[in-house]
Parts: sequence; C-alpha cells; structure tokens
Amino acid sequence: MTPVQLLILMGMTVFAVYRQTVRSEIIGHTRFKLALVYAAVGLIVGGFYLPPDAGGWAALAVSLIASVLIGVARGRLTRLTLRPEGSVWSQGTPVTIGLFLLLVAAKYAWGAWEYFHNSHPDGGFGEVLLMIAAMVAMQAEIVWRRARALGRRMAAA
Repeated sequence: MTPVQLLILMGMTVFAVYRQTVRSEIIGHTRFKLALVYAAVGLIVGGFYLPPDAGGWAALAVSLIASVLIGVARGRLTRLTLRPEGSVWSQGTPVTIGLFLLLVAAKYAWGAWEYFHNSHPDGGFGEVLLMIAAMVAMQAEIVWRRARALGRRMAAA
C-alpha cells in the first residue's frame, strides 16, 4: 500500500468508528450507502486484482467469509432503540467497534503477509476495502431486518 492509500484507509476507519458511536435512524433505502462508499473507494483508488493461483482464491474466499461472519455478528450486536413515534435508531457498541477494528487489522496483516511472501503481490488496498464493504453491507441488512421486526412487534402490541 502506498502512503496515500494508508492515509485514506486510516481516515475511512476513523470515520467508520465515529459513525458507529453516534445514534442513527435506520432508513431502509440508504442502508447500503456506507458499503457502497467503501466499495467505490476500494475500486477507484485501490483497484482489485484477481488472485494468481488456487491458494490466492482460497485466501480470498476465507477473507470474504470472515467479512460476512463479522458483519452478521456486528448486525446482531448493534444496539437498537425504538422511539415513541415509531422510528428505530441504531448505535454501535464497544464490541461492534472492536470487531470492525479487528477485521481491518487482520485484513491489513494478511495483505502484508501475502505481499512479502509474494503469494498475491497485487492484492491490498482495494481488496481490503471491498471486504470491509461486504462486512458493512451484511451488518446493514441484519440491522434493517431487526429494526423491521422490532417495529412490527411494537405496532402489533
């Protein structure tokens, strides 16, 4: 990763952590906005290069599975609040923030290992951001489904 890419990744990480610490209203049609931003920056700034061999494809698959699993966990652990007027708000917890930071650190470490061992020297920044986008999208969908279920239960009561 270039120094500019590292600065962009650090900036996006700080922004994502900040967004998780504030309450946000859950709005269905905008739930994938942050995931799309991560994916767009990953593709435009970092690019995405296909793995050169079966080992690289296996590592990419494991990375994607880890992103999805952490996204599901974060979606289930996100705090939801039902307001009296019926809106549902979300806020991250120390655990969801920790899982996010753990995923970013693991992806960065794995990418560095692959680079130095020449197993996938073209992977890196774009791939990390695309995997984070997958995690954020999965989390957004889980939170959206939980919010809809919470709103329906309260409307039925």
